[in-house]
Amino acid sequence: MMQLFRCFSLCLLLMCLHTLSAQSEDHAKYISLELAGSGGLGSINYEQDFKDFGKWDLTWRAGFSLAPIDKNNGVGLVFPLMINARFGEGTSKLDMGLGQGVTITTKGAFFMLTTAAVGYRYQKETSPWYFKASYTPLISYLVDFQWQHWGGLSIGYTINTSVK
Repeated sequence: MMQLFRCFSLCLLLMCLHTLSAQSEDHAKYISLELAGSGGLGSINYEQDFKDFGKWDLTWRAGFSLAPIDKNNGVGLVFPLMINARFGEGTSKLDMGLGQGVTITTKGAFFMLTTAAVGYRYQKETSPWYFKASYTPLISYLVDFQWQHWGGLSIGYTINTSVK
């Protein structure tokens, strides 16, 4: 249980340090609720732009979710961590990403899955709200290679609307 607390504390500290160091820069920040998707059954996520190339930009995303595993492992604390690229102008964008889903169970087990995402993101230029539908396969490679088809729906909010 102590290892779980240390891992969670380290992740939280790294996210806070990155957020504090980036506050002087003009990068858009988002928070979202995702049903299914890369966090399992559902997750809450923080996302931040870090590079703008005009018609496309790069973001990083970190999330948190709880997932029941089984009797032997208990409940999993899931941390989906991703790098995303958004392509397009205006209200409709193609959203693609790759990352790792780190799961630590309440019984001390540790799992990792590669997460990927290909989706459609819709956000009116006058609104801080956005909606996203994605194909988010879960890829396991530790014991043997497995590809699990999965998808997700998100509703998100732009925290700092002046830089959207």
